[in-house]
Amino acid sequence: MSSAVPRAFHCEHTRAKSRVYALVERSGQPATLHAVLTCTDPALAQHAAYLLSSVLEHGLGPAAGAESERIAAALPDAPAASFRRTLVDVVNGTWADAPELAATWESLRRGRGDSAGLGGDLESRTPGDARLDAFPGPVVRTISLLEVHVHDPARLLAAATATGWRPFDAEDLDEDDRQDVVGAVMHFVNGPEFLPGADQLMESMQARLLRVDRGDEVSDWSAAPVTARFDTGTRSDPDGRTD
Repeated sequence: MSSAVPRAFHCEHTRAKSRVYALVERSGQPATLHAVLTCTDPALAQHAAYLLSSVLEHGLGPAAGAESERIAAALPDAPAASFRRTLVDVVNGTWADAPELAATWESLRRGRGDSAGLGGDLESRTPGDARLDAFPGPVVRTISLLEVHVHDPARLLAAATATGWRPFDAEDLDEDDRQDVVGAVMHFVNGPEFLPGADQLMESMQARLLRVDRGDEVSDWSAAPVTARFDTGTRSDPDGRTD
């Protein structure tokens, strides 16, 4: 399995042609754009990019497979061949044409110095060790509940590994999760809008303004644990039976 994975597909349109690009990630290196295909029909190029993005997110089902054949048939021979190769990469969670880059994040950051970052601004505006009453603006607490169905664990694990994730050591893993699927899901929760090889079942969020006069405190200084209560499932009856 390649260590590079496609993360998104985008189009560039000019008066003369349209081009589909893949945004490809490799662990420890900057994401790079790779040209997928070029054609003269902007709608067809946009449709190809949408199809590839959809397969990247949801996998290749019968409907997407049939649509991919229609797109390939409408493209000239060369871009059609590129489209088909890219579709195989997306389905397999790989990227065949991804040579090692000379630049890594470590080399790009080396020698940059703190003056090039935003750390000073962030620290002066929102100090990390402050209590609730020290912040000049309102503080909002959000708590989220997310459930996902991992329909393709191998794809999820490969994509997570390619973007820098590493599983826990074997002795730290639960008996029922020897591949650390839970850790791979957590790796992506705050990343892209979708999880490779997984479908979202449910997402719920609570949010409220923290107030000093109500006895609230930010979590780092709170003496009480931060808790949340979510309603029971809509398919459950009061006796605990499910439909």
